[in-house]
Amino acid sequence: MRLFTLTRLVTAEGRGASGRLIGMAGGIAVGVALLLLLLGGYDGVTSRSERLSWPSLSHGESTELRDPAAAAPTDESVLAATNLEHFDGQEIIRVDIVATPDSTVVVPGVGRPPAAGTYHASPALIALIEANPTDTLGSRYGTRAGVIDTAGLAGPDSLVVVTGTTTENLRPSIGMVGSVFLSGNVWSVTEFRGVSYPSSNYRAITIIGAIAILLPVLILVGIVTRLGAATRAERFAALRLIGATPRRVAAIAATETGVTSLVGALAGVALAWLLIPVAALVEVEDGRFFRADLTVPPSTVLIVVAGVVAGCTAVAGWRTSRARIGPLGGSRERTERRPSALGVVPLIAGVVVLLGATTAALRHGPLPRTDRILIAGFLLLLVGLIAAGPVLTYWIARIAARRAHRTAGVIAMNRIQQHPRATFRAVSGLVAAVFLVSFFSAGITTLAEESPTEDSEYLAPSTLIAWLDPPPPDDAGTAASGTTAVTAATSRIARTDGVTATAIGYSHPEAGAVFAAADATRAGLPTPDGASHIQVTGSAFGDGSLVTRPATAPGTTPEILLVATDGTTHSVERARTAILGSELRLSFPPMTQSDHESARWRTWADRYANLGHLAVLVATLISAVSLAVSSIAAILDRKRVLGLLRLMGMPASTVRRVIVAEAALPLATVFALCVGLGILTAWCIVAGLTEGERTINWLPPSYYLILATSLALAATAVIATFRTARTSTTIEATRIG
Repeated sequence: MRLFTLTRLVTAEGRGASGRLIGMAGGIAVGVALLLLLLGGYDGVTSRSERLSWPSLSHGESTELRDPAAAAPTDESVLAATNLEHFDGQEIIRVDIVATPDSTVVVPGVGRPPAAGTYHASPALIALIEANPTDTLGSRYGTRAGVIDTAGLAGPDSLVVVTGTTTENLRPSIGMVGSVFLSGNVWSVTEFRGVSYPSSNYRAITIIGAIAILLPVLILVGIVTRLGAATRAERFAALRLIGATPRRVAAIAATETGVTSLVGALAGVALAWLLIPVAALVEVEDGRFFRADLTVPPSTVLIVVAGVVAGCTAVAGWRTSRARIGPLGGSRERTERRPSALGVVPLIAGVVVLLGATTAALRHGPLPRTDRILIAGFLLLLVGLIAAGPVLTYWIARIAARRAHRTAGVIAMNRIQQHPRATFRAVSGLVAAVFLVSFFSAGITTLAEESPTEDSEYLAPSTLIAWLDPPPPDDAGTAASGTTAVTAATSRIARTDGVTATAIGYSHPEAGAVFAAADATRAGLPTPDGASHIQVTGSAFGDGSLVTRPATAPGTTPEILLVATDGTTHSVERARTAILGSELRLSFPPMTQSDHESARWRTWADRYANLGHLAVLVATLISAVSLAVSSIAAILDRKRVLGLLRLMGMPASTVRRVIVAEAALPLATVFALCVGLGILTAWCIVAGLTEGERTINWLPPSYYLILATSLALAATAVIATFRTARTSTTIEATRIG
């Protein structure tokens, strides 16, 4: 009889067999779908960063210009400067380009550089421009000439504009916007290009995150394949009884699992395709993904499907061969080989590697390739946690067995001693989840949680701050004309609708800026009584509180302009647009105190926070599914033994207590260890990659809620197996088995 025909006859045994195969295929489908989404997400983060970081200008074929006024564009190069603008709390990346009419330089998402006075904007920015009055946003950029396509945008929410301008109007900024570093200089660019990651640190974080999410997926796939092996033993014994060889039985098992895993893998591909629109809604770096970012190439899909099918098939055949199923069946359980203490070595090695690399980094003598060392340490720790679990479970079970007196405890502890690997495998998904939840939750606490401050010692959040370019040194004529131009421009800005006051700060010979007391008061600066002028020192217009004192004499060179408004969004943005459209030479685009502080706190770590939250969710859900499936598989594995105990008079409640004890002991054994190692690993990676510049903070209450939810899901998964235990250990089921 042909192998496939025989396999179909063996597996076609009614609703029970169909349910088992559907369960296997469903679990594999979920695993493959998550794996494909994970691979797509990893590639998506890389390509997204490349599209986001090209406005940095320094990553491509470019040269920083020391004297932009003396430079000129050619057909093979353009002059470019990037700055950061704000609108209603949102950041807009603006790239100003000076190009010749016949320029051959290609701007990502735009193509030929725009002509002076025109612009190309992202779809999200165009929608924002069209939704607001022209004098609040649209008039900043000129005439719209086109739309930036996906090649130049990080995602559908990106606010990017590429404008054509002249050399004298190039206004570079200094700062950091996600992957975009603003150097404050003008560049001569031959080719625009982005980078995959802003640094090796974030590449390491992405790889570690991908590995961490992959672990519970692999655990789920491994557990699901065992669900099929448990109930096949009796049927394979019947085959052995009628003359089938062990090799033939192993081939049947491999064929059954191979076909089932193929169906599950193909279903997983379809499921991943259906979930891409949902996954694209996840925000990272202040925006969503394009769907194309998460789409895996066909070659990768084929490799994943082939790998999953081949792996499941090989494992099923190998497990069946090792089971040594005889013609009399598999009613007698074989005791596992006692776990060796060497199982804890990878765990200890992982901790040592992480602590060693972090300690060296904290002493400002980081080891070469610290990021790779930390990745290796993280891998060792993950493998060690799974490898050490059976060893620790066995040790604890031996101790607990000596103290057990009740029937359920004695049976459970002795069963765990005989099968420590199978027992720990049943809760391995939840163990991984506890570790990963602790790891990601602790890592996320490195984010700065401070918010923009508003009180009497700070400028009002509706007051704009514009830093002015200083005139050339030792040029009295230029300085005088510059002062006159600033005064005239300020007068025009003061007539803008919604502007309530303006104040010009002049440079002080020592430090800070000097304001006329009357202007300062109207602009919202605290003014000492009786002073005609005040001096503002420190970082008052950055991230510090206002420090003012009387000034003996006014300054002579305009340094800063304050523009107070009536507080409405349109008034603030109308005033900002008026400043940008004036003749003022600005060092930075105008910002409010709130704009400054939000830009300061919104770091790359913040932009990766959603991935951490997503990882916590995925790990928790997969762990619950894994625990339920593995518990059912464990019951089916030993249903005859438990059925015989029921036949001897054991109550069903005692069987339930045995199941609970077998799930609780391995989890309790490593629960505190997983929590501690997760937090320690997060600290090592954060501190090691930043050489101590960042650390973790106290875990938020939400972490403990997530842990409680994980345990509740685990309890629910175990309780859900009680029905299987009841139906699989009845007298009728035991007699038939």
